Parts: sequence; structure tokens; C-alpha cells
Amino acid sequence: MRYKIALLLLPLVVSSCKLDYTPENAITYTNAFASESELNTTTSSIHFYMNNCMDAVSVLTQAGLRADETQSADELRDWNPQTILQSGADWTGVYDMIFEANLLLDNIHRTQGLTEDRYNYHTGQAHFALGFGYFLLSRGYGEAVVTANSKEIRIYPLSSMLDVVNKAIEHAERAYSVLPTYDKLRSVSGGTLSSKQYASKGNAAALLAHLYAWKGSIIDLYGISGETSQTAYQKSVEYSTKIIGGEAGAYSLVSTPEDLCKLLSNPEANNPEEIFSLAYDKSRSNTAVTHNDVASAFAMWPVDKTKTLGDIATASFRLLKSTILTLYPDASDKRRQAFFYKFNEAHVVDGKDYAIPYKFREAVFMNDASAPSGLSFVSINANYVYWRLADIYLLRAECYAKLGNEGLAKADLNKIRERAGAVAYPRTGESDLKLAIFREREREFLMENDSRYYDILRNGYYRTELLGKFQQLSASDVAGGALSLPIPQSAWQDRDGKIVNHRILQRKYWNPYM
Repeated sequence: MRYKIALLLLPLVVSSCKLDYTPENAITYTNAFASESELNTTTSSIHFYMNNCMDAVSVLTQAGLRADETQSADELRDWNPQTILQSGADWTGVYDMIFEANLLLDNIHRTQGLTEDRYNYHTGQAHFALGFGYFLLSRGYGEAVVTANSKEIRIYPLSSMLDVVNKAIEHAERAYSVLPTYDKLRSVSGGTLSSKQYASKGNAAALLAHLYAWKGSIIDLYGISGETSQTAYQKSVEYSTKIIGGEAGAYSLVSTPEDLCKLLSNPEANNPEEIFSLAYDKSRSNTAVTHNDVASAFAMWPVDKTKTLGDIATASFRLLKSTILTLYPDASDKRRQAFFYKFNEAHVVDGKDYAIPYKFREAVFMNDASAPSGLSFVSINANYVYWRLADIYLLRAECYAKLGNEGLAKADLNKIRERAGAVAYPRTGESDLKLAIFREREREFLMENDSRYYDILRNGYYRTELLGKFQQLSASDVAGGALSLPIPQSAWQDRDGKIVNHRILQRKYWNPYM
């Protein structure tokens, strides 16, 4: 794999009002790290790439979404190998972030006058980015390249999925050890950093909780020897408990699903449930969009007021009311009314009664004299809240169940059901606790984030919860990488098609379709 040997120069200047993005147009190694303000250029670059790295796994996100109809993703969701290969999924954006993080760690010794707190802040941002980057790669591609630093130029082989996860854990634990809680984060000028995209003890703990849960699940799913899944699940519980118990920061569940929707729909709001987000910075340009592609995929009337109910087919992903009635079987579940617009009313188009998404209520428009309404839809107005406290409760419940501690698993599950006004576990007909926790995660995060695909894999439900070819995968297919994205061609060839890395081979499952 080719790896960068010079500092990436950002082609645009990004506003500093949200994430303190202040990349310069040209810097060199001799002056790039002399002072903290110059060092912060690289820290800002890390966050720029972090804010844009989710495209690397968008194919898996679409494959896992709970939806009845799609505009153009049916072949992808059926896991047609040629469609997946032609999708062009690429991990370059993740490695951009990894390079910048390594660059900072390799050069921060050049910075004069850093206090221990400021040193920890910048290195903490870098270690969190490395942990998050390798987390994305391990879940999205399975095997990936683990680079030594930003300076060593050599041909890298692929590392195993477990090695990639362990490298992510190593960096995330270092981030957790040096970072303060989010309320104590400060900018270069000493101001408060309100965005939850900045790495803190809280989102480092959330990353570790998910990393250890993922590690345990791949040990079970792939039969990996040498480490035990139970140890990993216990570590996930430990980090989840640090968050829930307040040790990693002051987080709390929002009182009701309705209040949650209002907070999700206001990126400037102080959401006490929010742990880690990719920030939506509208000040970048008048066409800037949120990085929450999941919420955007379901967006339609009435949030998009340039549309009508009859335009339902323009939504990329759609849900029928009958599906929502099945998914939320309790009439008392407040998420029915909060997550969907006028749920008790019929919204019939071409003989189908649709559930109208209303979890994200606000949109951004621009004036458009050529449009009938005088407006053009730009984006829903929302951060990509990647992890919130409800996620941590349900992740801990999942790990407790896998550890055989059903009492504590039920308590965490029922904490979320209680907030929703839903019937406590076990509801009539419920007997599978692990499945009940999975379904609760579906209900809680529907139309909100990319968690469902990975929830399915962690629980081994890919043959029953995914579509098409997923249902026919053999054990050999799974071992050969069928549940991961194919290794992108950019890993072994340059833009002209010349092979530059002979040590990287495509995963066995995808080879016949190349």
C-alpha cells in the first residue's frame, strides 16, 4: 500500500466557529509544529478527515438499514457481488485521517511551550482518531493495513481483523488515559469546546466499549483462537459502566422520545445524551450537508417542505406503517408518535400506507427562484450523533446477556423501554433475551445511524436479518470475507493501474468476481 510521505494540504479553508478548523494553505515541517497554533493545524486536519470518513463504509450502512423500499439500493442490499465491487467503496478517507494523526504524534515534540494538559489534548485527539479509524476499518473491511507512523516508507501487508481491532484498542486506551471529560476540553485560545466530535474521556470510553464488544463478537463469529470472547465482553461492560456511572463524563438519558427528537433536530443544542458526533457545520458553504447519511436517506415531506406526501417515492429509503406496527408492538411506545409524523393517520400513496419519518424535524434550504416553492432542499439540520447514552445501555445489555448475566441485561434493556413507555421485558411472547436486545436497538436507532449492520454481525443474525445473498452464505464464504467490503484496488495499484503493492491480496470471497 502506498502511504503518504508529505503533509496533506487541505484545498479549502474550513470555518473555525464549530470545530476550530483552521488549516493553512501551505506549511512545512520546519514551521508546522513550532507553536501550539501551528500544531493545531494538524489537529484541525485530523478533525476535517474524521468529519468526512464515513463514506468508507456507506455500502454496509445501506445493506443493514431496516427499510421496505429503496430508490436504487436493492441490488446492493441483496449483496450482489458485482454491484458491491462497482460501488467503488474505498478506505482512502480513513487513511487520510490515520496519516494526519500519525503525523501529529511523530512531530509534536517539535512544539515549544506545551503544558502537559495541552500535550495530552492534542495527542488525545490523535490517538482517538487512530482508534476510531482502525475501528471503522476492522468492521468495514475486516483485514486492513496497520501503518507504523507517518515517516516509514515501506510496502505494508494486510493485518488480520483481530490485529486491526487490537491496534484500535491500543490507541483508544491511550486516548482515554490522557483526555479529560468533555466539559473540561479547551481550545488553543482557552475557550470551551462544545462539539462532541472532539475526543474526550467519554467518547474514548464509548469507542472502547464498542471495540471490545466487536472484538468478542468476531472471536465468536470467526472462531478466532488465542483470546476469549468473554474477556472482551467483560471489558466492554467495564467501559460502558464508566460512562453510565459518570466516571467518563456527565451524560443522562433525555426524558422522552419527543424531547430526544427535538434535540437531535437542533445541532446547536446541548444534548445530555450525546456522547460522540460528527458535527454539521453549515457555515462551510451554503450547500454544506450533514454527514448523517442515514437520516438524510429517509428525509421527505413534511421536513422537506419542497415536497408533498405524493413524492414519497423520491425518498431513498421508505418504511410501511405495517412494518412499524410490527417493530413497535406496544401501543404505549412513545417512539411511534415521536419518530413518525402523525402516526395514527393514514398516509396512503399508490395504495400503500407509509410511516412518515419525523425523528429529524428541521431542514436547511436555499433560495431558488427556479423552484415552484422558491426554495431548494439542502440538508436536514442535524449532527451525526454516532453514539448516545441509550446506545451504551443497550450495548452493555447485549454484553451482559452474552456473559450469562441476564438480570443485569434485563435491567439495562428495561431502562430504555421505560423511557419509551414500552412494556418491560419479557413482554408476552418474548423468551429470547439476546434477540429482544437486538430488536430494542432497532427500535431506538431506526433511521438514525449505521449501527444495524454491525448489530446484526455481532449477534450472528446475518442469514435472518439481511437480504438476498446474505441468506445463502456458507461458513467458508464468511471466513473468506463475505461480510466485509472487498479490499479497494487503491490499496495495491496507483491511479494509472500500475501495481505498487504486491503484498496485498483481495479477500478470498471476492476474488472470483474481480
